[in-house]
Amino acid sequence: MQRRSFLKDAGLLLTGASILPKISHAESLDNTPFKVDSWAAVRQQFLLQTDYIHMALMLLASHPKPVRDAIDYHRKMLDANPCGYWESQYPTMEDSIAQSAGKFFDVDPKEIALTDSTTMGLAMLYNGFRLTENDEVLTTVHDHYSTEKSLEFAAAKSNTTIRRITLYEDPAKASVDEIVTALTNGITTKTKLVAVTWVHSCTGVKLPIKVMTDAVRAVSAKQGRRIYFAVDGVHATGIENFSIKDLGCDFFVASTHKWIFGPRGTGILWAKKDTWNQLSPTIPAFSNYAYGMWLGMVPDGKIPFGDWCTPGGFHSFEHRWALPKAFEFHTQIGRDKIESRSHELSTLLKNNLMEMKNITLHTPASPSLSAAINCFEVAGFKNPDTVVAKLHVKKIIASSSPYRVSYVRLTPCILNSEEEVQTCLKALQTLNA
Repeated sequence: MQRRSFLKDAGLLLTGASILPKISHAESLDNTPFKVDSWAAVRQQFLLQTDYIHMALMLLASHPKPVRDAIDYHRKMLDANPCGYWESQYPTMEDSIAQSAGKFFDVDPKEIALTDSTTMGLAMLYNGFRLTENDEVLTTVHDHYSTEKSLEFAAAKSNTTIRRITLYEDPAKASVDEIVTALTNGITTKTKLVAVTWVHSCTGVKLPIKVMTDAVRAVSAKQGRRIYFAVDGVHATGIENFSIKDLGCDFFVASTHKWIFGPRGTGILWAKKDTWNQLSPTIPAFSNYAYGMWLGMVPDGKIPFGDWCTPGGFHSFEHRWALPKAFEFHTQIGRDKIESRSHELSTLLKNNLMEMKNITLHTPASPSLSAAINCFEVAGFKNPDTVVAKLHVKKIIASSSPYRVSYVRLTPCILNSEEEVQTCLKALQTLNA
């Protein structure tokens, strides 16, 4: 049953969908693909200030033209007739986003819940996960504030124990064996959930998720019980060319407004079908099924994860409904090309940083254990924010890692060039404390 139908039957429909704003052909949404013949052509799709070198887009992305245009189109329609446009588009657009995300991540769209950020996804996952006082959650000392606090909030409700382990002692020298051994040794007979971050924004280390998944599965088989594996994948999504299915994890969380250049305030939470019984919704859904069951117009039954766990309420719909354009943009460029280019620029940066006497690089040199976050210290500077400020004066936008131990970060992406990387290196060579 369509949501519009049961709202109409219940007398809850506020406005007719036929009364829609008229937008001229020139203002209609343009679906013409842009020409991808160079990285410079990709850069031209963005409105980034050209007098700055942008090396911190990992925090929040600029929107490419197709995404900007889609946001602008939906905004105009909503401004012209908010109720009419929302009623006519909501069920279709929400489904379209799930379909687009499912195709991009190579999973069933019904396994995807739409969120506003990585933090929202983590909170929904860990606060909704079924835990008891007899369970234990295994996580690491390398995870972000959002993971730590979400787990703490969940544990406080269920009296669950949280154990944090160290996966590597020296991030620059981290190895697959060291990481997997630490993980395996950290699992106990009480561990029900393992929660990790794929790419650590504190050190730049990229965990070998597929190998770790296999290790968790091996321990599960040995103990004869299910241990669930959850991954915060935000800083790999948009860099690495991967399928969630190939990773083998049970849950996957990521925002889509960082490396994918998606609309600000968008993200996804994915849950494998055989894990749905482990999660309870945190925010009531507005899906056809969930709302229809509450109205008594849809029979009680098993609701797909995406329909049950996507938070209801009113969102920034002009942004959310533009998300498919970001997936299309990324796919058109080529995910394999993006991965290769991203690693190429980061490798160029790291190889030169390792040769500089005033730099201590804390990120692994190998692309197999790093993505595009590069963390380092500059001799003579105790506070990384001082380095960031000095680079800003030189028209280079860097960042510092917001952790108890903080480093300077340069995070090149496909919008940067080799020349910009070299300019950053020269600036670092001439820094004086």
